[in-house]
Amino acid sequence: MYNPQKLHPVAYAGSVVKGIKTMFFPAIIIFFNMREELFSGSIDSWMLFGGIGILALIFIVFTGFDMLNIYRTRFWLENNKFVFKNGIFTRNEKELDIKRIQSIDFNQPFFHRIFGAVQLDILTPGDGIKIDTIKKSQGEDIQRVIYETQQDIESEETAVNIGDSSVWPREQNAETPPKAAAREFVTLKRMNFKELILMAMTSGGLGVFAAIFFGVLNVVGGEILIENYFEYVSDIVRSVIFGIVIASLVFVIIGYVIGTVIIMVRNYDYTLKQRGDDLTVEYGLFSKKNKSVNINRVQNVVISDSILRRLIGYYALSVSITSDSLESDAIDGKVQLLPFIKKKELYSIIGDIFPNYHLELPKRVVPFRSIRRYFQITLLFFIIGISVMAYFFHGETFMLYFYIGAAVILVLLIASGIYSARNVGYAIYKDEINMMTASFFTRRHYAIKRDKIIDTTYRRNPLLHRADLGHIEVSTPGGIASSSAEIKFIEKHDIETIWTFIERGHDDETHIAESDQTVED
Repeated sequence: MYNPQKLHPVAYAGSVVKGIKTMFFPAIIIFFNMREELFSGSIDSWMLFGGIGILALIFIVFTGFDMLNIYRTRFWLENNKFVFKNGIFTRNEKELDIKRIQSIDFNQPFFHRIFGAVQLDILTPGDGIKIDTIKKSQGEDIQRVIYETQQDIESEETAVNIGDSSVWPREQNAETPPKAAAREFVTLKRMNFKELILMAMTSGGLGVFAAIFFGVLNVVGGEILIENYFEYVSDIVRSVIFGIVIASLVFVIIGYVIGTVIIMVRNYDYTLKQRGDDLTVEYGLFSKKNKSVNINRVQNVVISDSILRRLIGYYALSVSITSDSLESDAIDGKVQLLPFIKKKELYSIIGDIFPNYHLELPKRVVPFRSIRRYFQITLLFFIIGISVMAYFFHGETFMLYFYIGAAVILVLLIASGIYSARNVGYAIYKDEINMMTASFFTRRHYAIKRDKIIDTTYRRNPLLHRADLGHIEVSTPGGIASSSAEIKFIEKHDIETIWTFIERGHDDETHIAESDQTVED
């Protein structure tokens, strides 16, 4: 990898696909201007060939430039740096310090897998490089060499520090200690098929997909389905409204099944591996993904769950890393390590990976008088919306079903607010704070080291000020923005406790009650 490397030849096929995509909007514009002639059948052959010629020219220019850029792209490792060069007329060169690299991710779409190619993302806290198409063996070599180089650099720094602190003079002719053998990745957890099915069936994303699927089918074909096939089931379904309800349930079930299959395919063979301080996750059936993260660069640890998954005893584990690069897909820097794992097994793995973290279940701190605040505003807007609908559509036959649905949603909103209020809290242990946040039957448990916190915000409005309540948000570096945890409607003395913990040791520490900070609503 110390000689300039080229991209995979299949990258040129990718240029053709990009060129076709580039023609999409020009084709719409040309078609719009020629629509009358096309529909009337009186289009001039010169006009038709002219439109095709313009599209062909756009395709040739964009594809040609992209192919030339691919031909001139090079990357290699040199002097503990990863170097990437591309460009046609203006040559662009980017260098990443290997020591600062914290994530090396592979993405292998189905088309790339056929030809043994991968997409590579290399990220540091402040920058990143995205290489579109390289050989899989090249990507593995890059990952291996970078990890080994990082290990060598850390070993050298440790040796120098130990030597400098010694009271004995260092021997000039002392033999160099033998280089440690390269460690292999050890599998910490591989998700089995049963866990994969359970995860897909309890995924929160299924509800969204089912709702979208139902909405599209209902708008496009719901009425057609009832009109054309209602007579075949008229003996069973006496009401058209009831028939629409049955059809809607069928659509939701179909959407649920399709959503389950999609999530299973996406997360197939989900595996977490570790080598020293480096973690990697691999998953996917058709599109294979490989994401990596260095333990030392983790900013916080997050355990999340939903009420349904808690009933069967499963949780998810993720971490946040720092990266300001626009090349990163995760804006908040979140990397999911384990999407579905039993609680006992989860804490065992956390103890092995993050022995310096003390994950303690936060104590609930939301007072009784704050519970209503978790749903009252949402409830107010929902009731206003229902009232408007009732005013314009009163007397319609479907309003009875509408009111039943509204009542169910009303109960869910109240229950969700109570659930959130009863699952918000914090716990402080030495230099670490654990914070629990909740929303709509889901919880997130954050474990944050004090030295990782970059920002703390205390929010309140006049009503909260009068009730001695407030919100406090703690942020750590994470992606382009930041990773933050906010607990709401808690007592002022709890906010002061958190504030004091975070500011402890600072010369300019002040009591929150006496600070002149800006108060946000």
